Amino acid sequence: MADALFGVTESSAAALSNVSNLIQKFLIQESKLLPLVTDYSYLATKGTNSIKVPRSGGFTVGDKSENTSVDSQIVTYASDTITLDQHRVIQFLIEKIANKQAVPAIVEDQIMKATKALALDMDNKIKTELALASASAPDHEIKFNDTSNNDLELVDVLEARRLLMVQNIDPRECYMGIGPDKEKDMLAISDFIHAEKYGSSEGLVNGEIGKLFGMKVVVSNVFSAEVVTWHPSAVGYAVQQPTELDMDKDLSNLAMRYSLDYIAGFEVLDGGKRTVHTTET
Repeated sequence: MADALFGVTESSAAALSNVSNLIQKFLIQESKLLPLVTDYSYLATKGTNSIKVPRSGGFTVGDKSENTSVDSQIVTYASDTITLDQHRVIQFLIEKIANKQAVPAIVEDQIMKATKALALDMDNKIKTELALASASAPDHEIKFNDTSNNDLELVDVLEARRLLMVQNIDPRECYMGIGPDKEKDMLAISDFIHAEKYGSSEGLVNGEIGKLFGMKVVVSNVFSAEVVTWHPSAVGYAVQQPTELDMDKDLSNLAMRYSLDYIAGFEVLDGGKRTVHTTET
């Protein structure tokens, strides 16, 4: 009986079986928006293809008149649905000879690059939902005050803040997402750069550059020429299958196929009333 040989390819594949835990950690490190919206993943159990997120109005305070009974009130419930219809994947093939002769650890490097791309993909999904602000009653789709250059100005920040406060949302719990171009405008706002030095015992949000009137400002490339201001309850997401790493031999190519995929759903909640979308004219 011939000897069974255990070589570099086999040992590296065995080592990769331990990468899945690192992938989740890397995803969290790379994603800027996942921690800034509401996670309903605990409801995405096996056999579930959608999740109902209940919402309701409130009560109105009235007066009690003498010798007059008080009318009871009804709180009406509705729900938003997070559909678990996003099955996202990246696959790549690496030939044995390439893996054997490459100086860097190309498998591990490409897995990390794929993970980074998936993290950005999740952020893009969240940003798409955040941008679905209510267009009427209330109208949270607004334009930049500067109609000539579409620069982000203090008045734009104050209007977004006002619209959220009208919805009884505490702006100190909110975030403002901007892209690199609008970051330049933000850094030109004196109220932002002259604010008291930002620092606390709290862990900083990934991409956060400071606060303006209590709202945390986060920079990400998923925000292009737009600005989005939101409360964490504005968007809900659920991950039914966290990103998994699978691999299989591709004998026709004398290669190994690597696959990373996740199953999730993303949804704007409460009719987009908890987010403000500021765009160019």
